[in-house]
Amino acid sequence: MAAANESQGLKIAVAAFVSLTVILAVTSYFLYSNYDQTFQKLTAAEEKARTATKTADEATRQSEDLQKAIGTRALEYEAVKTEITNERKKIDEDLASIGPMVVDMVSKVQAAGGSNPALDEVKTTAVNLSSAYTNEPNKTFLSSLGRVKDMLKNQARMTAVLATNYTELKRSLEAANTVNKQQMDVVVQSRDSTKADLEGEQTKHVQARADLHNKVTETEAEIENKSTEIASMKAESRQYKEEVTKNTEALRLTVRDLRDAKAQTETVLDRPDGKITYVDYSRGEVRTNLTFGMGARPQMKMTIFDSGSPGIPTEKPKATIELTHVTDKYSLARIVETKSPIDPIRVNDIVYSPAWSPNEPMRFALIGKMDINRDGKDDRADLIRMIEAAGGIVDYDLPPPDAGKERGKISGYDSWYVIDNPEDRPPLVNYQNRREDLGTAEHAEFLKKRSDAIRIARDNGVRPLLIGRLLNFLGYSYNAPPRGRAEAVDKDAMRNLLQKHTDALKGKAPADAEATKEEAPMEKEEKEDVK
Repeated sequence: MAAANESQGLKIAVAAFVSLTVILAVTSYFLYSNYDQTFQKLTAAEEKARTATKTADEATRQSEDLQKAIGTRALEYEAVKTEITNERKKIDEDLASIGPMVVDMVSKVQAAGGSNPALDEVKTTAVNLSSAYTNEPNKTFLSSLGRVKDMLKNQARMTAVLATNYTELKRSLEAANTVNKQQMDVVVQSRDSTKADLEGEQTKHVQARADLHNKVTETEAEIENKSTEIASMKAESRQYKEEVTKNTEALRLTVRDLRDAKAQTETVLDRPDGKITYVDYSRGEVRTNLTFGMGARPQMKMTIFDSGSPGIPTEKPKATIELTHVTDKYSLARIVETKSPIDPIRVNDIVYSPAWSPNEPMRFALIGKMDINRDGKDDRADLIRMIEAAGGIVDYDLPPPDAGKERGKISGYDSWYVIDNPEDRPPLVNYQNRREDLGTAEHAEFLKKRSDAIRIARDNGVRPLLIGRLLNFLGYSYNAPPRGRAEAVDKDAMRNLLQKHTDALKGKAPADAEATKEEAPMEKEEKEDVK
């Protein structure tokens, strides 16, 4: 039983194996059969693709060959087509203009004398060919080349006709040149004879030109001399113009001074220069409103006049002061001399200097002998020092022959010319200047110069001033010794001299109410200045 069961199982296994083998064989057959068909189809498709690619490459090569042959720059079909159309249009326009151009050229040749009958034929042919090319209905590339070929043949024929015509013209010209040469020989002979005559005339003219050149040279030298004279005259004219301008300005100043003098009375000499603001008789000092900015300087001498004077009287000064300290706000001065003890210096009295002005310094001209102390001798050096000490300037000085040399020049800027009249101020000492009394030539020349100087001063409007008046305004005293020029200043010593003594101020009473009011400010300003 067990063996039967084993046999039965084996049979079943064999049957199952056979069945599976058959199924596998059938399945493999169908699979291989489908693969073979698919492979054949793939092979056919690849062959077809190779054929298409070869055909496309051949077409591309042929297209490139055509593009190279045609000469287009584009690669795409439409671009190539457009480029060919544009180029054909340009060629058509150029070929269309050939006919009229040939007609114009041939017409010019015929108008110039070309008489060859072939020229009309060539002209007609060119017009017909150009018209046929332009009006051709089915125009192709080959037909266009044919028309162009015909045009080139016609152009070559026209060139040959023109060359023939040129040759005939050349021969006719050569014949004409032969005739012209014979006639030219006659002209040359006539020219040579004319040249000889011309050279003879030219020689004459060269000589005449040399004479004219010499005359021109002499004239140029004369012109140069005249130019020099003209330049000199221009310089003189310019100098004269400058002098006229300067004299005009001086005359203006003179007119101004004359107007001022006319507005004043006989007893009025000039305008005030400043005022007294404080008086200290205990110290012998005064304070004025003259400042450094106005041009006031230490050691300048001033004359004091009464505050009620209309202007400045010429012969009535009250006192003389000398500036000792000048600041930007005020100035201090010592009282040199008081003319009358009953008429002392008061506040608001007028300060005046005949040689100085707040606007500009007074300018003087000294003419003749200057005897200050009436000793019969010339003292102009002392007078000049006194004028300069008062802030004035001496522009012109004419001393006697034995007292120095003339210097400076009188102008309209001078305010006064100073003279000394011996009849009004005779010498107090019996002193005789022998050179003046002898009537020498030098003294006569001096008298002439003095007269001329006075005349020039009057012409320029300079006012006269006697030395006596000037000395009075300068505060000169006959008893005072002549003062020299300061060579050095000890500022510390001057500061100590100007400093107030407190002990002297304790028992001091002000001279009047006005002085009392201004005493405190003056002390304050002096202390500030000393510091």
